[in-house]
Amino acid sequence: MRSINRISITDEVVQQIRSEILSGKYKIGDRLPTENDLAKELAVGRSTVREALRMLKALGFIKSHQGKGAFVEKVTEDSDERLRDWFASNKIRLADFMEVRMALEPLAVRLAVERASDEEIANIEKILEVFEGAVRSGNALDLALTDEAFHTGIVEASKNNLLIMLNHTITEYFRDYRVRSFAVKENAANALIPHRNIMAALNARDIAAGTRAMMEHLELSLEDIDKVTS
Repeated sequence: MRSINRISITDEVVQQIRSEILSGKYKIGDRLPTENDLAKELAVGRSTVREALRMLKALGFIKSHQGKGAFVEKVTEDSDERLRDWFASNKIRLADFMEVRMALEPLAVRLAVERASDEEIANIEKILEVFEGAVRSGNALDLALTDEAFHTGIVEASKNNLLIMLNHTITEYFRDYRVRSFAVKENAANALIPHRNIMAALNARDIAAGTRAMMEHLELSLEDIDKVTS
């Protein structure tokens, strides 16, 4: 299960590369150093660099070309207008993802309630604490990383390998939504109470409360997509 330290290190690497792009060190079309070179330069593992580059891709800063590397795609933050345009153009695709999540994640939380160890539940709760701190600070990147870790932690605690594999695939494609969604402050606030409700159900080992809280959370997320585009 993904640890808090892993989230923190990934965040630091994302922020470092992002700062270099925003500062003008890299311009649109420039090729970033290889994963190996970045790992050596930043003194982290290649897997951390790879995950950071995925986040930067989701943020729209870079674009990957098979066999050629990662290239700078933009050098400024998204404006509110660009965020709305992105959500509007991806609304149907996002709705499809949410429908699949509504099928899989209530099952995941039900199985996690039954099968998770006390240690796994404690780790999920620690992730929630970091998420709450990110809500207070308004850091969209931290929110995206910890939200992903929170939901992934629940799926992994289900001990269902097929569910874990499906979640991995969905998470990869859903990452760009997460980072853009949490750039909208209301979305972060709207996720806080549902996350707490899910956590309370896990601690209480309450299957009905857990599945209900997860569905309510995902339904609210779908409403948030509609609000951004309306």
